[in-house]
Amino acid sequence: MKLKKFLIGFFSGAFLLGGTYLLAQQIPEECVVDVGGRMAPVKFSHAKHATEYKIDCKTCHHKAQDPTKGVQKCVECHGLKGGKEGAPKAMLAYHKNCVNCHKKVNAEQQKKAPTKCNECHKKGS
Repeated sequence: MKLKKFLIGFFSGAFLLGGTYLLAQQIPEECVVDVGGRMAPVKFSHAKHATEYKIDCKTCHHKAQDPTKGVQKCVECHGLKGGKEGAPKAMLAYHKNCVNCHKKVNAEQQKKAPTKCNECHKKGS
């Protein structure tokens, strides 16, 4: 009986740990967001937002059926000059999602998430 409980516990733990490891492997550590224009690209800590801040993948990858299995790049729908089917262009979509979320977090949790242009768009990055 003890062996059965041990084996069930062992394999359950291995399954959970393995699943967590595989999911973590699929999340890129950092992404560079470049929508063209005069502002510098933004280095975005994808892993930190997904794991540490626990932001649901669907918040950004809202059209993906299963965001953990690979997603399209935002510009494929939002576009640099304008989006498909009425989607806002990429720059506006990022600003709406990112800056509005940062402002909300700052107000609710008294944090200092970047909200000004040069806080994300760092020259020479």
